[in-house]
Amino acid sequence: MINCPACQALNEPNSRFCINCGQVLPGNQMAEPSSNPSLVYRRYLAIATARVVIALFLVWFLKGVLLNLSFIEGLIIPSIPFSAAQMINLIAYLVAFVLLVGFTQTLRSHWALSFPTLANLAPALLVIIYVILLSIAYQALLPILVELINDPRDFVLALQVTLAILAVILLAWVGKIIYDALPGWLGSIRFDMPNAASNNLICAHCGKVNPGDHQYCGYCGQALFSTPGRLTGDEEP
Repeated sequence: MINCPACQALNEPNSRFCINCGQVLPGNQMAEPSSNPSLVYRRYLAIATARVVIALFLVWFLKGVLLNLSFIEGLIIPSIPFSAAQMINLIAYLVAFVLLVGFTQTLRSHWALSFPTLANLAPALLVIIYVILLSIAYQALLPILVELINDPRDFVLALQVTLAILAVILLAWVGKIIYDALPGWLGSIRFDMPNAASNNLICAHCGKVNPGDHQYCGYCGQALFSTPGRLTGDEEP
């Protein structure tokens, strides 16, 4: 047993922090708790997702600002068959397309590592993004096609019908993937709560289980809630 130099409470030999006051114990015999690899990939995926969302919002915000500038509205350069507004829209859609294509690569490589129990959901998410990419590509290329084709009405109608049928097929496949995966996902849900029924306290900082009479986590020194089975927080118990 190790005596705490601050409060003289007895601690287990492998404790790094006092269970009574949270003081660092001499020796620090216990190794650092191993981190969960899936949490590392999950954090990276969350950052990548937030970056893409913010980038898309920024692109659309800047596009709106440019299109509402008084000297851009109605601007047509004689040597270019497209207006300035059409060119700005085209550039914005192309940037959004590139951002989403890059995100699909990140999602494909990191989703299964981030959420092992939901790995079979990755194809469904990718297909949803691909459908969005189809819509972006249509919006970006439609002005060009209208200018290049003499009578674009029939062509645009055929293109819309084709893309609509393709989107319905892809989204129906997504629904089938989710429906087929539901039994496995629902079966993985644990309805028992052993921690709540016991006197153990789970530290939210390191995930280690501590006896119910501990005031601080013996692994990382985080303050523990006094309610059994509850996660730890920054507040004092």
